[in-house]
Amino acid sequence: MVPKLREFTHEGRLGIAHQISDRIVEKYGSDILAVYVCGSTSKKLDRPFSDLELIVVVRDQSEIPMKYYLHQGLIIQIEYLKSSSMLAAAEQLTDNWPWEADQYRNRIALYERDGWFRRLDEAVGKNDKAGSVEAIRKSFMMMTESMAVMKNAMLTNDRVEILSRGRVLAEDAARIVLLLNRRYVTTTSWLWKIVFDLRTKPKDFKELVEKMSGFVPTTREEVVASSERLYKEMSELVTQAGVKIECDDLWV
Repeated sequence: MVPKLREFTHEGRLGIAHQISDRIVEKYGSDILAVYVCGSTSKKLDRPFSDLELIVVVRDQSEIPMKYYLHQGLIIQIEYLKSSSMLAAAEQLTDNWPWEADQYRNRIALYERDGWFRRLDEAVGKNDKAGSVEAIRKSFMMMTESMAVMKNAMLTNDRVEILSRGRVLAEDAARIVLLLNRRYVTTTSWLWKIVFDLRTKPKDFKELVEKMSGFVPTTREEVVASSERLYKEMSELVTQAGVKIECDDLWV
């Protein structure tokens, strides 16, 4: 039998979220500190076939595996995260911050014990004051590694790798642009709309990304040329932000 996806309204998705929350609290009792909806549903940006994402905060001694399944045509993902680990992650500004920050800042609360959400808000407050230089440096190193893969593909004339790596490089650049502008992604379906509208970005950023990603008709040569140009311009941007990429000595 082929699984069948169904359309859901925002209200219908939330109704199922409340049912899940009630079952979680009933099953695990005092081990549960908080339950909330995150992702597009938490901001009422969910669309007919959007998934339902929930985060369940558990006491540190608890070990509950995540749940990821299809129920009556709705994709459901439930992450069970330990309290101390989640609070520590919420404070940090890492290279994954553009993708992770939203889950700590936007939510529809379904259950709370002992004022746990106040602790999360305090952790987010510390994150808002954290520096981003190391996150930008690591992200640019990831882009540098992607550029190295493309250069190897160019040496062997590997057309498939060149074209696929162009899109990876575009996404690497998007991560850096988000960090430079201190902007996180509110929903992945809006990624490029968000990034293209940011102030600090390379010249002709949208045009280069569209060619590298295959959003417009392009050739292998254009993908290579656009990738090399974007890499150079991203290098200049991160340098202007005070990020040092090359080390003068072996760093251990």
